[in-house]
This record gives sequence, structure tokens and C-alpha cells, in this order.
Amino acid sequence: MLGDGHVTIVRIPLPERLGTPESAAFEELVSVMNGIAVSLWGNDDFVYTAEAELASFRAQEFHEKLLFAAVLDGAVVGRVVADFPLEEDAVTATLLVDVAPAVRGRGIGALLLAKGEELAADGGRTAVSAYTEHPAATIRPGGDVVRASAGSSGLPADSPDVRFALSHGYRLGQIERSSELTLPLDPGRAAALLADAVDHSRDYRTISWWRHAPDELASAFSALKERMTVDVPHSGIALDDEAWTPERVRRHEDELIERGEPLLVTVAQHIPSGELAAYTEIAVPDDGDKAEQYDTLVAAAHRGKRLGTLVKLENLRRLSDLAPRIHRLLTWNADENAPMLAVNDAFGFRPHALTGNWQKTLR
Repeated sequence: MLGDGHVTIVRIPLPERLGTPESAAFEELVSVMNGIAVSLWGNDDFVYTAEAELASFRAQEFHEKLLFAAVLDGAVVGRVVADFPLEEDAVTATLLVDVAPAVRGRGIGALLLAKGEELAADGGRTAVSAYTEHPAATIRPGGDVVRASAGSSGLPADSPDVRFALSHGYRLGQIERSSELTLPLDPGRAAALLADAVDHSRDYRTISWWRHAPDELASAFSALKERMTVDVPHSGIALDDEAWTPERVRRHEDELIERGEPLLVTVAQHIPSGELAAYTEIAVPDDGDKAEQYDTLVAAAHRGKRLGTLVKLENLRRLSDLAPRIHRLLTWNADENAPMLAVNDAFGFRPHALTGNWQKTLR
């Protein structure tokens, strides 16, 4: 018993299709999660359809995702997702815990977190990640903060989510900054950025695609994506290496198409060698005015050539032709990734939120 109601933690099965009695619990959970997102962000930027969420959970070939809900007196009030990378030597698990605002402070989050840690331990994982989200509007300048081992930002120490993480034995491993860019990009700014990028990258050219990578580039692109867990800053967090193949690239593309967010990708190719040196991705939703920039990576051997700027500029140009209704772009970067944050600043990105990546070792 918690407070004046009875809470149970139950597994939510993935339905074969929506709109059936078997899908009712899953659809109710999606609705509750959308309510939590609107309460946190004050808009529908992270509201998703049941169809999109089901497509995401069905993609289990490279990550196993277990979904449990907290049920209070017959109503879904929260969830935990336990996400397990399926690489052979994987030691990590990611837990996503959310509770409806109206019933917070009653121990429901602790029950969900305990269930997630139990699943991680049963799966033989020793390094657990969990996340807290902090919209820019909720962060007061000058307040006490909790800092990670690297980076200049801090999370508000008086945040209930921060206190929750600390009280359950988690440490702040990394802070991610999310930033927002208003589109279209100012033509003068774009021209200046392009002139500088071209001047530094004369041995490179850009190649773009929509939805699917060209067959002749799928292998080289998969090798570049594999660098994301090697070349990105991750000094305070545990990451499993990810093996990417052309097949995995295709599965990832298809998953996002099923979610209604196909990828627009631009890569930089080193002309003398033919090697792919950098890439950036934008998930373009079927409707709405907001898109999300996913991975941006410049391979370590090719840095210092303005390739991050080059591929982002070209992807934005393609986006303006493909979906001129998109007027806002969100992106995420590690707080200690000073070079990429400097690129974002040059584009005119402004602060949107901070995300805490919390770490715990299970013994």
C-alpha cells in the first residue's frame, strides 16, 4: 500500500495490432506518457502516437526493451522501460522511469526503479544508466547545482528528480545539452558559414539521401556509425561498443519510417580516398513544425576541417526543400563536447534543456 491506493507493477505486452482489447493497456500507457511529456515541456514536442511507439518497441533485434507499468487502483500511472543492448559483451542497461505528476511523492518511482534494476541484474548487467530532463525555463541562474566530472553545466540541486537519483545511489555521469534552432537559417549567416567550411574542406564533398542510404554507401556508412560509441565524449558514462552492419542500418531506417520520422542524412566524403569522414542525421516527422537532429559525427582522423559545419549546412538546405514547414530543429550534445557546441553556437542554436545521464553500478 502507498498512501491511500494500491500499486502493482505489471508487464505490458506488445500487442499484435492496435484498437483491440489486447492493446488497451499499451494504448493507455502511451496516453499517460504523452500527458507526462506535456506537463514537463508545456507543449506537444514529445507527444507520440501509439503507432509510433509500437514501431519503436517492436524493433528488438539489436536492443531488447522490456516494458512495465505502475497501476494504481486500476489506472496506469507510470512506467519503466529496461533497454538492453544485445552485443555479445554488453554490460549496460538503460532505465527510463516516469510517473504521472498527480501521484508523485508516493513511492511509485522507487518501485519502478527497483523493478528496472532487478531486470538489469537478472540480465547480467552491471552498469545502469537513468535519465532526468530539465527544460531551460526551469533552471534558475545562480542556484546550487550538481555537476558531472566533465563539462561546464550543472543540474539544479533542488530538482525532485535530481534528489531522487542521488537518494537511490546514482551519480551524475554526464550532462547533455539540448539546443533549439529557428529555421530557416539566416541567409547571411549560412553563406558565411559555408564559405569558411568550404575553405577548410576542399578535399571533401557532401552526399545526401532521404529515407535509405544508397546501396553502394551502406557498408561505409555503417562503419562510420560504429564510431559513435568510440569517438564521442563519454568520460563519465559506461557505453557498450555497437556493431553496425549494412543490415542494421536498413533496420534502423525502416524503424524510423514506421515511426513516421524518416531520416535525412548528409555525409562528407574524402575525395582522394573515398572514405566517409562525417555525417549528420535529421529525423523528419510526417507532420508538425519541429524536427530532431540525431547523430552528428566527424571521425577523429578528419577533424579540424569544418566537416561538422559542412554536413549540417547541407542537411539544412535539403530539409528546407523537403519539408519547408519545419521551423524548429532540436539537437543534443554532450556538455563537454566543446567543438560541436561551438558549431551549434555559430549556427544560432539557443538553450532548450539539460539532460542528466545518471550512472549506477550493480554489485
